[in-house]
Amino acid sequence: MIVLNWHDYLVMVSLVASISGLLLLSDRKSKPADDRTLSQELLIQMSFTYSIVYCISALGLKLPLPEGSSLLQGLKLTVVLSYLLTASSILSLPLQRMAVRQVED
Repeated sequence: MIVLNWHDYLVMVSLVASISGLLLLSDRKSKPADDRTLSQELLIQMSFTYSIVYCISALGLKLPLPEGSSLLQGLKLTVVLSYLLTASSILSLPLQRMAVRQVED
């Protein structure tokens, strides 16, 4: 039996929120007019996508897998990489906005 704690429930809520955010971004009919808006939307989409990958792989670690299996090692590596990619894409959004403001000035 799989025992879930508060972090697992938080990851599930985050998964639903990331999927709905990605669907809301992709629901737009019009494409962005300039490159700045396009790059900002791509960074947001990347952070949602990496967050979805993190949530799925973090919940996959709760499955009863043999300790030395390559699937378990792959899930652990995926959790770490997707977490770092999520953080880097979230942190790069304000940096990209500052760079655009400096070019405009």
